[in-house]
Amino acid sequence: MFARFCSREMIYTGVIIFTVTIFLWGNESAGRERQRVVQLPSALSFISKDGGSTEQNKVEDDEDLMKSLEVPVSIDLARDLDRMYGRKVVIKGLDRCAAFREAVPPADRFVSAAGMFNTGTHVIFNYLDKYCEIPDKDHGKIKKQRDALNAKAKIQEIIDSGILFETYWGKHKHVTDRGKVVTLPKYEGFPVENLLPVVMIKDPFTWLSSMCRNPYNWIDGRKYVEDGTRCPNLTLPDGISPVSATIKYSMRETRVQRPDKEFESMLHMYNQWYQEWEEVAFPRLIVRYEDLLLHPEEVVDEVCSCAGGSWKEKFTLSSEKAKKNGDGLEGALARYGNATKRTEGYTDADLKFAEKTIDQTMFNTYHYLLP
Repeated sequence: MFARFCSREMIYTGVIIFTVTIFLWGNESAGRERQRVVQLPSALSFISKDGGSTEQNKVEDDEDLMKSLEVPVSIDLARDLDRMYGRKVVIKGLDRCAAFREAVPPADRFVSAAGMFNTGTHVIFNYLDKYCEIPDKDHGKIKKQRDALNAKAKIQEIIDSGILFETYWGKHKHVTDRGKVVTLPKYEGFPVENLLPVVMIKDPFTWLSSMCRNPYNWIDGRKYVEDGTRCPNLTLPDGISPVSATIKYSMRETRVQRPDKEFESMLHMYNQWYQEWEEVAFPRLIVRYEDLLLHPEEVVDEVCSCAGGSWKEKFTLSSEKAKKNGDGLEGALARYGNATKRTEGYTDADLKFAEKTIDQTMFNTYHYLLP
C-alpha cells in the first residue's frame, strides 16, 4: 500500500511539475511571440501593401511634387505648399469660356485683371500682356504703339492689344459697379459684355498680412503702419468683438469712385467682395494667386485660351518685381510658401474669429484650409 501510495503521489507530482513546466514554457513562448508581433510592424514599416517601400513611395511622391511645380523651391517649401494649396491649379469659370468666345468676335474681345489689393493683379496683367495674343487685332498698329511707349512707363498697357490693365469700373472695385461706373476716360464706350475679367483671389490669411504691410485704400491699416498697432488684429481686446474696417474708394480725384464704406471687419469685406464675383452670371475667371506663383505658365495658357488667344513667345519665368513694393518671385515663394508664416502675427482670438467668419464654401472651393 505504501509503495502504491508513494507511486501514486509521485505520479501526481510528476504530472503537476510537467503541467507547470508546460505552462511556463508556453507563457515564455507566447511572450516571445508577442514580442515578435509587437516588433513586426517596425520591421515591416517600410513595406506597403503592394510590396513596395513606403520610403520609396515618399521619394516618388516628392519627385512628382517637384515636377508639378514650375518654380524652383526646396523640397521642404514644396511640401508646405502642397499641404496648404494642393498641387492642382484651381480656376473657376472655365466652363463659361466657350460662351464668351461665341458671343464676342475676336477683334472686339478684351481681357483684364481684377482683384482686391495685394492679390497679384499686376502679375497676371504683365504675364498676359507679354505672352497672350488675341486674334484679329491690328498687330502692326499694336507694335507701333508698343515701340512708342516709354519703357519706364508704370503701366505698359496697349488697349488695342485687348489686354487691359484693369476693368472699366476699376480692378479693385466691387463688381456691382460694372456697367454703372467708368473710372478712366480711356475706357469710355467699351461694352462690358466684350470684357473677360480675370479675378485674382488670395488666401485670406496671407492677404490680410499683405494688407498690413501695404494698406492701400484701407484707412485703418494706414494708421496701423504709422502708429505701430499690431496687425493683423481682427478682434478687440475682449477677443470676441470684431475690429471694423473703413475702405476709401476715392483715392484719386481723376477717377470716378463710390463712397467710402465701413465693414464689420476686413474678413467681412473679403467675403462680400468675392461673393459678389461668385454670384455673377456673365463670363469671368477666378484665379488663385498661389497658382499664378507656382504654375504661371499653366495659368497663362488657361486664361489666354479662354479668350481664344495664342502664345506670342515661349514662356520664361520672371523673377522681377511686378511693382515697386512687391516681393519678386524669390521673396514671394519664401513668404507665401511657409506654413508657419501664413498665420504669423495672428492671435488665437484672431484665428477663432477667422474660423467663424470666413465664408467656408468659398474657402473650400479654392482649397484654402483653416490653420
